[in-house]
Amino acid sequence: MKKHSFFIFIIFFVFSSNTLAQNKTKSKKLPKKLSFGIYAPNTAFSSNSQRWSYIKNLARYVSSTLKIPCQGRAYSSAGSFAGAMGKLDFAIVDPVYVSTHRGSFKVLATSRYGGGSRAAWSLFSRLGSNFKALKGKTLVMARAGGSESSFATGLLHGEINASKYFAKIKIVPDLASAVQTVRNGAGDAVFAPNKMASGLTRVFSAGTVPNASFVQINRKLPSSVVKAARSAVRSVGSSGLGSMGGAAAGGIRFGKTTATFLSSYPGILRFKFNNFLKPTQSTYEKAPLRPNFWKD
Repeated sequence: MKKHSFFIFIIFFVFSSNTLAQNKTKSKKLPKKLSFGIYAPNTAFSSNSQRWSYIKNLARYVSSTLKIPCQGRAYSSAGSFAGAMGKLDFAIVDPVYVSTHRGSFKVLATSRYGGGSRAAWSLFSRLGSNFKALKGKTLVMARAGGSESSFATGLLHGEINASKYFAKIKIVPDLASAVQTVRNGAGDAVFAPNKMASGLTRVFSAGTVPNASFVQINRKLPSSVVKAARSAVRSVGSSGLGSMGGAAAGGIRFGKTTATFLSSYPGILRFKFNNFLKPTQSTYEKAPLRPNFWKD
């Protein structure tokens, strides 16, 4: 009887010790609170208040899942977002900002606005479909952390310097206001996702641009917290982001296209951004490229 009681005591002691150890480990790992941010001017949110509402709903969802306090904040400028990054754990981040700050984030999920991790964009105008008619006019762009002109040139496939072709590049807070500015006549053309530009005339397809990403900023978080946040962002819907899918890497073309002659094949020009070969005997500036880039 005493021997039996002894074994029961040992089992109880081991079980209790394991439970205490797990609880102690759990209390060590779980943060006291989590902070979520959103900086996404180049997305389809209709306003900054809509971004506020989305990030607060996301924080509320994670809080109910993990049973710890979570807060969400929206940022209207790259400067304010950069200044707050040291205090954020997760964020929804603009595709342009992600492209220009690689290494600062770990992408956990990607918006599927437009049906995939990249959305089709075009140049739209209120003046009709003639691109030449836009020379010397006003191009309206959403904020892109100071990269607006380079981003526009990249969307022009690097063939035209946007800051020289247009008389002015007018910077507004976000994509929704950029499109509305052109609709109202305070600008002449805008680059935007195809789904956003109803009422304007498409001048030409600009290709695809990656969607916003849900990223991890605080790399010290336990995997259980990261997993819960990733799951939450796929559960909280938004018309500005669409659904959220798996993490997708997506770069953005900036500035003038880079081209070099292949040493083993003289006279063949290789374009780095899409890796196709085009025979030509002319220089880069005079190469007959337009038929390849101005088709829809």
